[in-house]
Amino acid sequence: MIKDCLRIALLHQDVHYGDPETNLENLLVLCHRAAENEARIICAPEMCLTGYVHKNRKSIEALAESTEGPAAKALSSTAVKLGAFIVAGFAEKVEREGILYNSAFVFAPDGTLVCRYRKINAETRWAAPGLPNQYNIFQTPWGGVGLLICADSYHALIPRITALKGASLILLPSNWPETDGFPELLWRQRAFENGIWLVAVNRGGSETEIDFTDAKTQAFNPMGQMAEIVVDSVDNRLRLLDIPLNKQGLIEDLRKERFEDRCLEFYHRIYGNLSSVRNLTSCLHLPKPGLLDFHAVSPGDSDLMTVLAKFWPNFRPGSLVLIPQAELKPEVLERLEKMAEDSNLSLVGGNEGANLQVNYFGLGKNIKKITVNDGPWSYFEVGPARIALTSLRVLAQPEAGVALAKDGVDLALCPERDLTQGDLRLISLRPIEQLAVGACSLNSSQLSLIPQGHGPGRGASIGPGQALTYVVDTRETRDKHFQDRVDYETVFGTHAIKSVWSIDDM
Repeated sequence: MIKDCLRIALLHQDVHYGDPETNLENLLVLCHRAAENEARIICAPEMCLTGYVHKNRKSIEALAESTEGPAAKALSSTAVKLGAFIVAGFAEKVEREGILYNSAFVFAPDGTLVCRYRKINAETRWAAPGLPNQYNIFQTPWGGVGLLICADSYHALIPRITALKGASLILLPSNWPETDGFPELLWRQRAFENGIWLVAVNRGGSETEIDFTDAKTQAFNPMGQMAEIVVDSVDNRLRLLDIPLNKQGLIEDLRKERFEDRCLEFYHRIYGNLSSVRNLTSCLHLPKPGLLDFHAVSPGDSDLMTVLAKFWPNFRPGSLVLIPQAELKPEVLERLEKMAEDSNLSLVGGNEGANLQVNYFGLGKNIKKITVNDGPWSYFEVGPARIALTSLRVLAQPEAGVALAKDGVDLALCPERDLTQGDLRLISLRPIEQLAVGACSLNSSQLSLIPQGHGPGRGASIGPGQALTYVVDTRETRDKHFQDRVDYETVFGTHAIKSVWSIDDM
């Protein structure tokens, strides 16, 4: 074994569509090559035996197999022979019921099947979705390892729940082609927001509808930094990753630190079943939807009032204006309030006091205050929109984004002093949870709306000395589609509490 490291082999194999025998033969060759390179965990891609693009049940059923099938038996015996954990993506068939799943199996060095995970965001044409409360962790000498499949990393609560169950590392067999920096952006954030390692094992080759030539196999550490992956000199389908271990021989993670800001008492809205509600306006008594002129001003090194005065004449009556977190003297706040009222605008920001405590404020006669509490956010209504005023530190918890979205929030606004690259990544991805986010700092501002399709949020951004202008249509922010296959017991119950406090004991 590589000293002080866990070596994982990532099999970036070319998968031949509809040819499980050839794919299994290639997979076993790669497994032996991985063992020669001292790998202790070997991970293959999603659907690595059958190919991915199956348009209906008929095209995949004959290729699917059970946990007792020939490929499973071959990988089980290979795990024993090599003394390694082997992870592989299967089209699984449950013989008695005839149900098909997109699954991943894990065989331990003694040959036992120690984990079977069924994809939750499964292919609608042929696969049944996996249960939300399935136990997708397997124990290793190096700590708990979680198993997800490809698009299950898209919705933030699924990786979060896996981390809460005790995973220091998530393995992600995938079939995900590269699209303008996505899914790298997503995987980086999922590792960071949970304080874990995330290793996505992709594939090569192509199929009738998808070209995987540029698909990337990537790994990210608990800080969201890309880890170095070494390509084997003999077979470039084999990639090697060395994860450093602590003095106890365990994978280090930052889960405890990431979970410290969780506020479970404010997340109860994520229980809400809105699957049959096509529009939230009447259901949640929201203001009539329509168009909202949104602006954010980043003064840079210049005086805030000077920059505001420059752009203020361009803001139409009824607009919502976000300004950054700053130290604002009482006379400045009075001037801002008068400006907002005289121009029939709504102004939102954060006043940073001497003790660094931030008091959020909403100024202007058009702001209808709903709640101001001691919790992590406050609600306002401005014209056609329900607004949550909060911070990016609060929204860094995936549960917060889902709770706000299910409470009918059209737009979460975050006045900040600075925006890091990690903050910008968070703003781009939190709309996947059906929550639009706008953030404003001294040097930059960004607005990100609910995505259309399978990607990050869409919107606009600016730099220092500029004003962002965007028309938000709250008819779009009311039409939400939630991933409700959620293991709520782990989010709120004893599993979550136990996993937080047992980290140091692992």
